[in-house]
Amino acid sequence: MLSIPFTAIYFVEMAMVVFSSDGATIVREKKLYILEIVCQIVSVLAYVKLYSDGTEDQYATGASLLSFAFILRNLRMSVLLQERREFKVIMQMIMKTTGPFAYQLACLYIIYYLAALVGIFGLGGTIRQPNFHSEDGIPNNLYYLINFNDLGSSIVTLYSWMIINNWPAMTDMMVGTAGAVWPRIFFMVFYVFVQWIILNIVIAMMIDIYTSVEDELDEEFSRLAHI
Repeated sequence: MLSIPFTAIYFVEMAMVVFSSDGATIVREKKLYILEIVCQIVSVLAYVKLYSDGTEDQYATGASLLSFAFILRNLRMSVLLQERREFKVIMQMIMKTTGPFAYQLACLYIIYYLAALVGIFGLGGTIRQPNFHSEDGIPNNLYYLINFNDLGSSIVTLYSWMIINNWPAMTDMMVGTAGAVWPRIFFMVFYVFVQWIILNIVIAMMIDIYTSVEDELDEEFSRLAHI
């Protein structure tokens, strides 16, 4: 019930802006009030579900909708935070990183795909739940899901190895089931390509973009300081 007066205040503010401005001005300069219209619609639906004689599921749905509207309204804080240099540097860096980061993800996917094919060819079908759980010295848990039996499982396995999540246990498991030492070489080559090359390039790219954005905003805020 505490949200009702705040929703009413937001509604009055939104109505004043919407009825005092034309549609082109709202779309061009006051986009956040379009977001507020969505929040008002969601809030009304939430109150209907909360205060009607419905089931507990409807009440939970109404509470979730109200929380969703609250999260959307917090986005309006971004306009005020744009006046802070530190926040604007981060936001501009994120916007400029989007394109190059997509290319880096494409390169990473190619490496994942090729490594997954090699893993499927050499280790596909070697790890099964009954056999794996019967082996001694390996924890009896869901580690059998780390396998190269299909493309999806292979990518998950490579991701787990990329973040170095219990990699000794996974490597020993692959070596023990395959009966050869080559999985260690396979994982190390994958580690070098992903960790030492691709991810370091991503970090270097983000640092370079952050530096350039910081220099640009220094000039912008310096001009604003003289206005």
